[in-house]
Amino acid sequence: MKSIFNKFYNFGLMALCLIYASFRGLAKKITKEPKKIIILRWTPHMGDVVYTTLMFSAVKKKYPNCKVCVVGRGRVEEVIRHNPDVDKFIEYKDNFWETVRKIRQEKFDYGCVAKPGTSEGFALLYLGGVKAISIFDTLNEPKVQSFTYPFMLKLGISVPFYNHQYIPPQFLKLLEPIGIENPEVCFVLYFSKEAEQKVLNTLNGSSIHPEKDFIVALAPGGSTEERWWPADRFAKLAKYLAANYNAKILFLGAGADKKAIDGVIQNLGDTPYINLLNQNLDDFKATVSKCSLVIGNDSGPMVTADAFNVPQMIFVGPTDPREYHTEPGPTYKILQSSGGHMASISLEAAFKELNNLLHHLSRAT
Repeated sequence: MKSIFNKFYNFGLMALCLIYASFRGLAKKITKEPKKIIILRWTPHMGDVVYTTLMFSAVKKKYPNCKVCVVGRGRVEEVIRHNPDVDKFIEYKDNFWETVRKIRQEKFDYGCVAKPGTSEGFALLYLGGVKAISIFDTLNEPKVQSFTYPFMLKLGISVPFYNHQYIPPQFLKLLEPIGIENPEVCFVLYFSKEAEQKVLNTLNGSSIHPEKDFIVALAPGGSTEERWWPADRFAKLAKYLAANYNAKILFLGAGADKKAIDGVIQNLGDTPYINLLNQNLDDFKATVSKCSLVIGNDSGPMVTADAFNVPQMIFVGPTDPREYHTEPGPTYKILQSSGGHMASISLEAAFKELNNLLHHLSRAT
């Protein structure tokens, strides 16, 4: 029933856009010096939002006086909060026409739909009067898009998008029509001073001091259980790090990650740890920034570690590592499962990569 409703909904949006096109024309009118830019990104997953942060800084570097607005839903606002490159946030709560009204009031020169295949996202910006809109055209399989999406593509500026390629640089290509080319691929996150002090108080209360201790955060959860590396193996890594490197062990996660974290804790024995499950995102970002190493499954904490240049070791299962991660390096290790089965990543392989990473960390200090 929901699928049928979505088809009728998308068809209605397409019809409205095509009718409106006879009055406003195509969304391809490029302003030489854009004064206001809107970027649309909605997703329930933190990591996907982090990937768009490089767009904000790229705009400000090219056009320092340009106002950047983000429209999104879910936890988007929490992720980008305190970012000095974002001037305004418009929350979308499925209140389509109210959001269109807010967008129209701002009179945006340029907009980006930073999510492939969303007819609704394009319609928001198009009916909101955004002068020029860049939109992804997925050129290889799988093409996850509504049946109305090809019609939307004709109304805006289509930008090639490829599955199985690193996604962040492709977001930046949405900005090329306004002259922003080849900017640095660098994620940036921010947190408040209050969150930083709260995290320091928590750590110091357990005699952990970021300026001198080796702090290792474990993120054994993820959006689905098929992405979880076995809990008992995480526990063996934690015990090894604590016994041999005097590592201070933290657990990161939220919601359903509790099951994964509890599974690791049950196998820890007397190894000390701090369980930071369900922090607010401000505290979470501050915590990750204080870590010496983050070990976890392919999930938000790992992308957050990217934003703070924290060394990491990532276990990747059913997702494509080419899309979400840069090339592995001395302090950036990726262990890919066989056939998408996380248990296929052996403990021996994990220890090999971990010891190699630790060797390079010791050389860097």
